[in-house]
Amino acid sequence: MFERIDRLITNHDFAFQAWSDRYGKGVWAALGLWENMVDTVRDLSSAGDLDMIAATEYVFSVSWLPMLTGRTLNEAMAALEEKLASLPQDQLNRGSEWAAAVQRAIEDLRDSWEAADAYGDLDGKLPTLPAKFNDLVAAR
Repeated sequence: MFERIDRLITNHDFAFQAWSDRYGKGVWAALGLWENMVDTVRDLSSAGDLDMIAATEYVFSVSWLPMLTGRTLNEAMAALEEKLASLPQDQLNRGSEWAAAVQRAIEDLRDSWEAADAYGDLDGKLPTLPAKFNDLVAAR
C-alpha cells in the first residue's frame, strides 16, 4: 500500500514519524534521512505560532519535501506516498540529489531557527526553495 515509504525506510534507512498537529492541521507524516531532521520539523510544527507559521510555510512551499499533513494518519500517509510517486523514482534513495536537497532544506531550517535571536525572529530568515523538483535540478 505504501511501497515508496516502506522502501525508503526499509531499504534506504530513512526515518519516519507521524504526529498530531498542535494547531489543528491534522496528522503529520514525515520522512527524513535521520531522526533529528524529522525532529526539527516536528518541534517547529508545535513551536510558538510565529515560529510555527514561518517553518510550516517553508516546509509546505515545495512539492518535493517528504513532509505533509492530512486529516487522518491514513490520509497523510496516502498523500506522502502520492508525493513520492510524483518524484523521479531513481531519486528515492539516500545518495540522490533529492535526498541531498531534503537534507540541505531541513538543515537550513534548523540552522535558521537556532540562529534566531528571539521568538518570532524566524519569519523572513528562511531561504527560498525551488517549488518543484525539476526547478531544483535546473538550478544546479
